Amino acid sequence: MRTRIILLPMVLASLCNFTAAATRTYQVPQKSAPTSSSKPADLPTITVNGVSDIDPAKAFGSRDPVLVIEIFSDFQCPTCKQFFETTLKRVMDNYVTGATPCKIYVVHRDFLISYHAYSRIAANYSRAAAHIGKCQEVEAALFQNQQKWEATGDVRGTVASVLTPAEMKKVQTFVDAKTFEPFVDHDHQLGLRLPVRGTPTMVFHTRDGQTYPVNGIVSYEVLKDFLDHLLVR
Repeated sequence: MRTRIILLPMVLASLCNFTAAATRTYQVPQKSAPTSSSKPADLPTITVNGVSDIDPAKAFGSRDPVLVIEIFSDFQCPTCKQFFETTLKRVMDNYVTGATPCKIYVVHRDFLISYHAYSRIAANYSRAAAHIGKCQEVEAALFQNQQKWEATGDVRGTVASVLTPAEMKKVQTFVDAKTFEPFVDHDHQLGLRLPVRGTPTMVFHTRDGQTYPVNGIVSYEVLKDFLDHLLVR
């Protein structure tokens, strides 16, 4: 697999500012949160266009895509919240849920910042919700209410606000048993190997094996130009 950190010089002129635009991130401290390096042995994963160890409950779009996008983020990261609200929702609307045909596959990866007190529990709730089909609802609630649960620690209350009591019971059972925590830890390990140096980080994988990591916030307009270029290559 070929990795290019410097983006394509042929992309539209706005991409001259692409890496400059992607500068605001939460930086990873030298000592990252301890995680397990083992792959989630008993949990099903898939491989799409050479990108492996994907939890399909946390991925969206075509499984035969032109482009795979991994997004490493932390629910307690304010920069990730901004990216979710200003860029990612529009990407999902225009290139995934609203696209016919859909040509991309978006993979959500958890990358925990060690000094965030509630990022692990938020990731566990999100992962559990994804496995009952409520990924997008809970992700949106966590990012939109980030300041509230960060101040109080009431991640559970935020999640419960967008689920039925029966759904919340299932999610809480998974969280209490730490059923999907191996996925969270393994995502973190995958990020360390890249390496991810801050959140959010996007990694674009093309069908021909090119890989483009981008660290930080990118505006939707600039990202749209980049996506459109990659999708017609």
